[in-house]
Amino acid sequence: DTLEDANLQLVWVVDKFRPSNIGQGGTPNAILDAGSFFRGMNNCWENGCTVANFAGGGVATDFGPGQIGIRKAVLPEHSLANTQIGVKFEGVYQGVGFSLNALTFRSQLPSLHGGIPAENAFTGVTSPTGFDHLIAFDIRFPRVNLFGGSADFYVDSIKSAFRIEAAYTQGEEFANTIRPKLFSESDVARYVIGIDRNTFIPFLNEDRAYLLSFQLFGQHLLDHERQQGPLGKIGIPDWKNNYIMTFLTKGWYLNDRLSPQVIFAHDVKAQATTIAPSLDWLISNNWRFTVTANIKVGTGARKFSDCRSCNPWGPFTATPAHADPTVSGDVGLGGFEPLGRFQAGPIGMAQKEDEIQVNLRYRF
Repeated sequence: DTLEDANLQLVWVVDKFRPSNIGQGGTPNAILDAGSFFRGMNNCWENGCTVANFAGGGVATDFGPGQIGIRKAVLPEHSLANTQIGVKFEGVYQGVGFSLNALTFRSQLPSLHGGIPAENAFTGVTSPTGFDHLIAFDIRFPRVNLFGGSADFYVDSIKSAFRIEAAYTQGEEFANTIRPKLFSESDVARYVIGIDRNTFIPFLNEDRAYLLSFQLFGQHLLDHERQQGPLGKIGIPDWKNNYIMTFLTKGWYLNDRLSPQVIFAHDVKAQATTIAPSLDWLISNNWRFTVTANIKVGTGARKFSDCRSCNPWGPFTATPAHADPTVSGDVGLGGFEPLGRFQAGPIGMAQKEDEIQVNLRYRF
């Protein structure tokens, strides 16, 4: 009697957890080029490597196998306790569609856990408990609990449709150079506000309405840690609060056979924007022509401390900025890779990756 429509859905994923493929080194369009970083760090662990600006920032250091890098990916055991389960309740109340959701799952975003057993490159001693602030890791996939909801409704007075979504997660893990294990957990609040409207733009088309769509994505880390070190910022590279805004406009001509479109996306904290115009033309029943572009503008890569100056093997790796050369801790020396990526975001890191694609298709 209260709801115009209602349904309850339950999803239970009993399959063994399989992480998503984040791409190999050189794979195009791989977000943040994470595959190249993971492969390079695993090579450091397996075969050894040279880091050109370790410790004081200007000294090249040779490392042997089992000293720094990524040792292995630890996948959760397959058991009923490790399955993923969720529930969603949907309904319509006085023209407003809404949903309430809950899900417990394994994060597809890899988390690097420091503190693994490793060998001191200067003394040859292996610590079974690992060294604090050492860039030697196992990859893990933490369990995350998500609670969320959404609502969508139409406001006739302004001829616009609104979408509101919100989610709260527990258990997500982030890189954190303040912590001895180089990661920490944080609850995260996220939301999306979207507005869609079909409207006439006379100087573009007097006979057919254009679709205008705006979205605002927000993210807030509730347990964010960051502070000023002697040489720069240290802690969690992700922004405590960040926003991404998108705008789409799409029109139709020639009885909807010709459709131009432009998408804008702007990362507020990264100060980076992508512009993606496209044109889709159905020439005939057999021929279709499409041209698209993806142009990035704004601030590019940014630096952030990546623990190259964390002094894991004091006093051998201490810098003049360390008050006590025998105590580990980040002093803030960093670079663009790898943690600077989280300051720039996917759009900022792709400033040199402008694209133009042309497609001509024939259908029999």
